[in-house]
Amino acid sequence: MLLRNAMDLLDEGVLISDEEYTITYVNPAYVRMFQLQEERIVGEKLNHVYPDLAPEKRILSKSIKEKKDIDFEGMEFQWQGMDMVLHISTKRFTHEGESFILIRIFNMTEQSKREKELIHMIEEMTANIVTIAKGYALLPLQPILREEQRHILLERVPVLCQEQNVSRLAIQFSGITSIDEEWAVLLKNLMMSLKLLGIEVVLAGMRPQVVMEFAQNHIQLDGVRTFMNVQQATKYFLETGLKPNFK
Repeated sequence: MLLRNAMDLLDEGVLISDEEYTITYVNPAYVRMFQLQEERIVGEKLNHVYPDLAPEKRILSKSIKEKKDIDFEGMEFQWQGMDMVLHISTKRFTHEGESFILIRIFNMTEQSKREKELIHMIEEMTANIVTIAKGYALLPLQPILREEQRHILLERVPVLCQEQNVSRLAIQFSGITSIDEEWAVLLKNLMMSLKLLGIEVVLAGMRPQVVMEFAQNHIQLDGVRTFMNVQQATKYFLETGLKPNFK
């Protein structure tokens, strides 16, 4: 009774089933999460409550058949008009000689939504192509705080440059205070991709500390023009290219 009272207070959903898939207990959080009624589901078969559940989402069945505990994070689950993201884990146990499975369900929907919004914001900040004039653009580099940013730079920047018909790109370094070998490799790969697309790339606004680190790490960017600031890079673009049409 004490254990049941404790599970009734948990924020995550808890369901207990026997190996015949009969539901023997659900806590209030589970009932609220799936908008069910406890008296209608306790004693029911789980597959009667969720008859249309896809095979890959039948975590209880897998736990019983494989006789092991399972942890599944990030399951997308549609239920009664709700799009949910769940973290589900199972724990097998015995009571009075009978086998049971305890299922804990964490509703990660809001957290997943915030994570997607954060990733979108990071994408916008990381691959922020700013048009200077027709054909000319600026990429203000941001510090790499997450691994995703590396992929975003390498994958999105070339695509955005093509979509915006950019032929000359100034990479602005003023937001970068430090650089290491990984940064150098990333930069080289990005510049190589842009070069293969026929885009001329210049660097602008490097801090003295970054310049020193380039030298200390023996980082060479052969044939790449560098400028003290964006204004100089822009002037170079305007003086050496076709007369642009400003937007």
